[in-house]
Formats: sequence, C-alpha cells, structure tokens
Amino acid sequence: MAAWWHPAIRADWLVLQRTGAVGFLRVIGGPTLLLVCCAIVVCGDFYAGYGWCLAAGALFALGGSYAIAHQRLLVATERWRFGWCGALPIARGATVSTLLLVAATALLTALAFITALLFAISVPAPNCVDRVYAVVGIDIALVVGAALAAARALRRGARGSPADGIREPLFAMPWLNDPRLPHLLDWQRRAALVRWRSGGNFMLVGLVLAGVPQGPVLHEVVGLVLLALSLTWLGVVMRASADSTLDAARLMAAIPFDPHRVRLAALRYPAIGASVTAVLAVVGVALVHPSIALWCGCVACGAAASAWPVRRLLDATRGQGGAT
Repeated sequence: MAAWWHPAIRADWLVLQRTGAVGFLRVIGGPTLLLVCCAIVVCGDFYAGYGWCLAAGALFALGGSYAIAHQRLLVATERWRFGWCGALPIARGATVSTLLLVAATALLTALAFITALLFAISVPAPNCVDRVYAVVGIDIALVVGAALAAARALRRGARGSPADGIREPLFAMPWLNDPRLPHLLDWQRRAALVRWRSGGNFMLVGLVLAGVPQGPVLHEVVGLVLLALSLTWLGVVMRASADSTLDAARLMAAIPFDPHRVRLAALRYPAIGASVTAVLAVVGVALVHPSIALWCGCVACGAAASAWPVRRLLDATRGQGGAT
C-alpha cells in the first residue's frame, strides 16, 4: 500500500463508533481531566494572588501531557504493528506520519480548549493580569510535553519493544503473598518494579525540584521530594496492579473462578502500596509544613492517581464463571 495514511486508523474509528459515548469518554476523559486540573491550579493565582500557581500549573501540564501522549502513542504503535492490520503491506513511515497527524490534531484541540477555559475563568477574577502568562505557559508546557513524548515513543516503537528489565525484587517478601492466589501479588509487584526501574517516573521528581523557590530550607526540599516519590510510586503500583490483574483475568477467562477471592487477592498489593504511601506522605507533610490542608491535598492527589486503575482492577475481577 503506497498511501501514507495507515489503514488501522479507520479500524480504530469504527471501533470508536461502535462503542459510542462510552468509548468517546474513555478517549477524551484523561486529557480533559488534565486540562481542568491545570485550570484549577492556575485559579490560585487568579483569585488568591499566589504567583507560584502559574509555575505549578505549567509543570503539571508538562508532566501530564508527556505521560498521556507517551502512553497512548506506545499503545497505538504496538496495536498497529501486532494487531489486525499488522500483516498488511504498509508503506514505510505510514505509522509515524499517521500518529503524528493524530497527535497534532489532539494537541491543537487541547490548546484551544485550555485557552478558552483559562480566559473564561479569568474574566470574573480580581487578579486577571497574569492571564496571558498562564495561557502561554500552559500552552508551551503542553506542546513541549507532547513533543518529547512523541519523540521518545515513536523512536522506541521503531526499534521494537525491548525486553523488560530485571524482574527480581531486591528483597524477597513471600509473606506478602495472598494464600488465595499467591502468584498474582508477585506478578503485580514485579510489574511495578520493572516500571519503577525504567526511570521514566523520576521526571515528576525533577519537575518538583525545578519548581522549588530559591533559598529553601533543607528539610522542606526533602519533604517535597518524599511527597513526590511517594505519590509517583503509588501511581506506578496502581497502574501495574491493574494491568497485571487484567492480564490474569484474561488468562483465567476460560476457567470458572470465584470473583470475590480474585478481587481480594488483587487488592492486596495496592492496599500495601497505599499504606506505605500514606506513611511516607505523613513524613513528607511533617517536613514541609504540618497542616491539614496539605495532608488533604496529598490524599486528593493519591485518590486521583488511584481512581482509574482501581476501577479497571474491579472491572477485571468481575468474573465470567461460577465459583471454583
């Protein structure tokens, strides 16, 4: 096929049409939530005069756009290479050009949406002089994050999927395993370790350090890094647990199993990760500034990072058959 437009995009469009509103919401849900959260953060400057909220919103937009674009481009590349259209004689460069065009369209739509949203929420604000800086900063952050994600994801897709890193945990903890399904927790733990050791999760810590003002107290910096590490680790654990549970449910799709037992075993490692994160967050909040507001903000961030993976995990453990 000499066309530069990859035929898999039409197949994905047909699937999206058949799934209807649910599929459409799955596509736009994550980016929309990111943009709305960026606007909420910037409101701290518009309505309360906190100038650092502009930098925080831009950093949040940079990290969020990179994460969303990188994950979706990798998934699309793998699906197009090994899915139903994988055996078609596709022209060289068709995958890259199609993905870049789709990503550019989505980015332009996001830029238009966040620009209109920021102008709308800044009209009644008492401090709207920073409106232009907020729009420019968040737009540039979205563009830079998406560009970095596209460069990395497409380069990795061109090389093929390399083997994952070392899956052996540093400390063997067999007592963590659930006796109902002992290998499920070990699977979740190893998947989380591989994602954590890949190094891409430390970008958030770098963004936090970049946003630290000049002349901070040492214990405050340590607290901020600890908060960033704990929340990042929680997100990694939740996503890895959900993906591993979904894969395990697919393997057990042909056999009857007790959904309640599987769900309890699947929630064991996420509960351990949430408990460890809570302890680290308490220490981080105590180092930065002991306050209920900061603690509630950390809880809200952890809940936001865990909501969708936990939903996927619960959906994967609904069960198709009877009890074993």
